[in-house]
Amino acid sequence: MKKSLLFGLLVAGSTAAYYLIKKLEEKTSSSEDIKFLQINDEQKYSAEVEEIAELYPFLSKKFIEKVYLQNDKLNEDYPQETLVEIKHYASFSEDDVLLHFVRIMENNGYEVIRNEKDFIVIKKFYSEKDRLISEIYNVANQVSNLGGLYTGYEISEL
Repeated sequence: MKKSLLFGLLVAGSTAAYYLIKKLEEKTSSSEDIKFLQINDEQKYSAEVEEIAELYPFLSKKFIEKVYLQNDKLNEDYPQETLVEIKHYASFSEDDVLLHFVRIMENNGYEVIRNEKDFIVIKKFYSEKDRLISEIYNVANQVSNLGGLYTGYEISEL
């Protein structure tokens, strides 16, 4: 029953789309004076950013690039074996999701401070090369995956 209903909806949708495309073709072919501009607003990103984007599918390439450009400075400011504390800031609009997020983070060794729908997620660790950037991507990706808003991070040396 469900399969036939689904199939019927698929056929109806396909037919409607075909009809709409034909109508648009007729309209554009009948008016030769219409010129369409092609806008290329897709920004080109480095191979590194593209590779990172494959690992973190819920993050925008713009965010990935912004954080990636800070990596050398983070490695320089917090060399290996430096005890650091990183605070991540996030918010969620749905209670079910935010409780799920809290469980995930606490199960992975994070301290979670909640203020209504806003969170501060804290983790202390000894830095390693590229660990801070990975930490940022991991938490931001998890927040985005659950439909939350990742608003930033703060790093301090302990």
